[in-house]
Amino acid sequence: MEKPLNYVHTFKIELLNEFSNGVHARLVNFIIKSGIDKNDKNNFYVALLDQFVKMLNLDLFKMSFEELEALEGYWKNMNSYIKEIKRGNLGG
Repeated sequence: MEKPLNYVHTFKIELLNEFSNGVHARLVNFIIKSGIDKNDKNNFYVALLDQFVKMLNLDLFKMSFEELEALEGYWKNMNSYIKEIKRGNLGG
């Protein structure tokens, strides 16, 4: 018998997917506009981008709701950070 679908859990995952992909896209855009070599593994922003890719590849359906909440906090913090670096207030 299949496990029943938890709509609240699934909705949380969908929101996280959309939000996290948006944060990732903004960092990619920043890297491209800044002329940073995406292959320069010594560059802080490239390393951060690699971290984002790893985080985006997590299987969210295997996570508990509490783990999803923690992950949401991570992406909210990264969203704030990306906004700051785009303003030029922080460096890597």
